[in-house]
Amino acid sequence: MEKYNKELSEALKKFEIVLHNTPDEPNSVYIFNNFIRYFIRVKPGRFTLPASEIMAIIQHEKPLVFSLLRKQDSPYLYYLTNINLDFNEAKEKIETLKQKVETRK
Repeated sequence: MEKYNKELSEALKKFEIVLHNTPDEPNSVYIFNNFIRYFIRVKPGRFTLPASEIMAIIQHEKPLVFSLLRKQDSPYLYYLTNINLDFNEAKEKIETLKQKVETRK
């Protein structure tokens, strides 16, 4: 697997772990903020980094965390939390991307 594909694949796996293991409560904002900072630094290689899809999923599955992220004084969070994308479309794009990344071993 290419270096970049591996990095993107690992980032998507970490997202699944953070999403499923972190509760939707104010104390979780720090965890999601750190993950997002890490995620936007991932080099996706041939693929487009799915940052807007990640944010749409957080908005749907962790609405409290998302609203608190939106209130953070951060330019990158301001930008990412103001992108509107349908949850189902975001999930579908992430699943498609995971399959593409995994098949490029």
